Amino acid sequence: MYAHGFWLLALVFVLLAVSFRAQAQEVGEYYHDVTLKEWNFELMAHTSGFGVGFQHGRTPDLLNKHYWEVEFLYNKHPKSVRSINALYTGVRPCRYGQLYTLFFLHGGYGYQRTLHQKPYWGGVKVSWNFSGGASVGIGIPNYVEVLNYNTGFSEIVRYDPEKHNLNNVIGGAGMFAGILQTTFRPGFYAKTGLNFEFARSDYRVRALEVGAVFDMVFPFIRQMANNPVKPCYIAGYLTYDFGRKKGVH
Repeated sequence: MYAHGFWLLALVFVLLAVSFRAQAQEVGEYYHDVTLKEWNFELMAHTSGFGVGFQHGRTPDLLNKHYWEVEFLYNKHPKSVRSINALYTGVRPCRYGQLYTLFFLHGGYGYQRTLHQKPYWGGVKVSWNFSGGASVGIGIPNYVEVLNYNTGFSEIVRYDPEKHNLNNVIGGAGMFAGILQTTFRPGFYAKTGLNFEFARSDYRVRALEVGAVFDMVFPFIRQMANNPVKPCYIAGYLTYDFGRKKGVH
């Protein structure tokens, strides 16, 4: 079930190996822009969902960048499927078997190393980066609308796989119905990837990044009933980064 993530992770390491084997080119071939500060936002699509993030960094020299980042990711279990009870109309879709809707909040430090500078006439700057830090697993319990046979009315209750099934579940109750019972689990994350910056202006950030992200929280969160709990989460990702730079030439 991690096939897509592993293939993307393998691609990242192949690209890293090729990049590190490349010979350094003459300094005169490049336009050297020593950036003092950078701010950029990121839109992420990964093999288990999607996310958003923000980075603030500094480049003390031509090849190195140090940055802080904050990210918020939605993680979907591969067996979580939205379905509608055909016996009722106008009801919300329900994810049968899902115990929690899972998110990750990241906050950490990153390092970026330039592998190929952008030539003076333009082109693409290629960099490798690695980041890691604290991760918080945020689990929102799944609530459903069920038929109470004693009263004849429907009610919103927390999903219990021992009690609720296709016979009494009318539909879903919305992702935020159980927000007051949200579970928070501490942990850590690590992320690595290749960054391809292609902005025409030296004061803007426009880049695509491909890589892999790893999360682990304690205690583990069981997302789906009747399925083994995941001790860790691995996903391949693709991000689009956009922002600004402030620096000197």
